[in-house]
Amino acid sequence: MSEQNYNFHEILPTTINWNFVKYRGIAAVLSTLGIVVSIVLMIVVGPNWGIDFTGGTEVQVHMTTKTEVAEVREVLVSSGVGDEAIQEVQAPLGSRFVVRVQGKSGTRDDQVTAVKDALIARFGADWIENFKLDAEVGTRAVVVYKGDIIPMEQVIAAVKGVSGVTVQASPEDNTFYLRLPGLAEEIRQLLEAKLADRGVEIEKIDSVGPKVGASLRTAGMISLFVTIGLILIYISIRFDFSFAPGAVLCLFHDSAMVVGLWVITQMEFGLPMISAILTLVGYSINDTIVTYDRIRENRLKYRRKNLPELINDSINQTLARTFVTTGATALALIPFLFLGGPVLKQFAIAMLFGMFVGTYSTIYVAAPVMILLEENKDRLMGLVGLGPKKAA
Repeated sequence: MSEQNYNFHEILPTTINWNFVKYRGIAAVLSTLGIVVSIVLMIVVGPNWGIDFTGGTEVQVHMTTKTEVAEVREVLVSSGVGDEAIQEVQAPLGSRFVVRVQGKSGTRDDQVTAVKDALIARFGADWIENFKLDAEVGTRAVVVYKGDIIPMEQVIAAVKGVSGVTVQASPEDNTFYLRLPGLAEEIRQLLEAKLADRGVEIEKIDSVGPKVGASLRTAGMISLFVTIGLILIYISIRFDFSFAPGAVLCLFHDSAMVVGLWVITQMEFGLPMISAILTLVGYSINDTIVTYDRIRENRLKYRRKNLPELINDSINQTLARTFVTTGATALALIPFLFLGGPVLKQFAIAMLFGMFVGTYSTIYVAAPVMILLEENKDRLMGLVGLGPKKAA
């Protein structure tokens, strides 16, 4: 190809003119089918909600000696922990694993009883005024006692015999907190019993109660709908209201496709997934706005061109930019698939799949909707009472 037909600042020849609009009918059928299937799967099968949304406990375990994940799974699966709930993450020395258990706050009834018995044995049966487990944290107990203020050293000495329990001071008088990492302690004991020479350490314990999980799930869904609504307003102001429906449908299409993939594969759906979808929405609308800008410019330049031809030219003119942007972003995300650990790996999968779907939706969803609205402009305006008035 000659130099005059090729722009070396781009990766595609400037004379390229693929007829994307020609296949908009087939694309509409495929997109509609994909959205319907995703919605049906969401209702019938449902996502594999993570502990962020269902409640549960996440325990991070560090082994000072190199240990295979298969060895850890062999020990913990026998105690009822699911095989998929145990994942290995990067560690500079030794090995590090994350154990996620849904639906368990991390506190065992026998441990609560042991703590109460220890306090009663030391301070008397009537000393405890209120012993309340924090349901939203799950591993914390709030203890209110009667009488004079007791130094924390005495409380620590009283519960010292209960394994894994720690005491924290409270700003309120006659009150202190107890941390009861029951599930974490159980995991530590199981691993030490079978892998005693590996140097087992519990590095971090995170617990989420069921009420907090439900509120996080609701907040996540609301954030998605609010984001799409704000984008609808922005597009209406930035361009014209005829551009907005295509952009919003494009975002709904992309989000539905990614959620459908998550339901089919049953990958964990948690807060990182909501973050990925929100990031994808921003990325997708940016690609759509670039195409819309070119369509608007070409409409001012070539007023006599019909809309399908003009849109097709605009898509071809921005295609090289789309390939460069998508390729550069993909190169930044691919390392996360192998080096990012379980959370970043899922984020990368969602973004890579979403970028592919987003590029497709810009070409075959956002732009064709404009043609559909233009072809039915008079009919739509008549439905809302804005059509031409008939003579009496």
